[in-house]
Amino acid sequence: MKSVKNRKAYFSRIINAYILNRRDSNISFWHTPLCVNELDESDISGVRRYPMNFTAKTAFNNHTDREGVIMLNYHGTIGLQYNPNAIAQQALGFYDGYLADPGKKDAFLKQANYFLKAGRRVRDDVVLWEYNFPFEMRNCLSSPWRSALAQGQAISTLIRAHRITGNEIYVDLAHKGYKAFHYPAREHEAGVLDEQDGFMWLEEYILDLPNHVLNGFIWALWGVREYAVYFNDKHAHSLWQSCIKTLEAHLDNYDLGFWTSYDWPQGYDKEQPVMPSSSYYQRLHAVQMLAMYNLTGQKIFLEYHNKWQGYLESYWKIMTSQIWKAYFKLRYF
Repeated sequence: MKSVKNRKAYFSRIINAYILNRRDSNISFWHTPLCVNELDESDISGVRRYPMNFTAKTAFNNHTDREGVIMLNYHGTIGLQYNPNAIAQQALGFYDGYLADPGKKDAFLKQANYFLKAGRRVRDDVVLWEYNFPFEMRNCLSSPWRSALAQGQAISTLIRAHRITGNEIYVDLAHKGYKAFHYPAREHEAGVLDEQDGFMWLEEYILDLPNHVLNGFIWALWGVREYAVYFNDKHAHSLWQSCIKTLEAHLDNYDLGFWTSYDWPQGYDKEQPVMPSSSYYQRLHAVQMLAMYNLTGQKIFLEYHNKWQGYLESYWKIMTSQIWKAYFKLRYF
């Protein structure tokens, strides 16, 4: 159980970010329309359009630094911060714009170049793009903290920066960032992997008890796939295939019968409480399933897309899930 002081700080921040100052907060960046990109063969084989379309995020300019890199306002004691996967997502949105209008190149590179200066080199020459602020999860994350999600989306951004500039500095950093996917999270200071019962997971949050966050696993996995394709890397190809098997075997663990769960720590501890997804993450899970189907052609992903999208069409399912979600937050955060 978190201390009373920490709980008060958390709920004060949440009220400010989600209600009182929503238009100015980090929520205004994340809660944009969610949709896939319709991929053709050149996108899949040549790393062009990203599996999801982030062009709606290019309109976000509430807060930027002097170089024009976006920052998110979490309010409370966290305040204004760089978020590496938010920066990557806006860059990827600009990249989609660049494919239609080459004039968007500079806007893309403005965000992409953040990764040239922000990485921290650690043991075994791994470069990490970390979150330099504490954050509340099932456990509190101390600053700085790493994430497979940030590594994967940074790699996706760097590959596209190399594609349009030819500058090898982006390749060098992509290689060093990918090294994080070689190491177990609980055994190496840069690792982001967790192997459980023969299945490989990519961890969004590095916790003592891995919680296997679904959306972060999938976004990180797309970075692995693009690294495999762009560099014809055997390790990344193998990791992509291993993680596909993980998804196929475990998607049902995220299905609550009327909604999805945000994560799945119950694989390690069955007594862990279930955290239902917010409405935003429910939509995201459904869209990610459609994107996985577009990438692989495997029907299991289309089936889960249809199922999880269908949950959003029921008023009582939405209300039940969000009451449960609110209870979870009040009880455990």
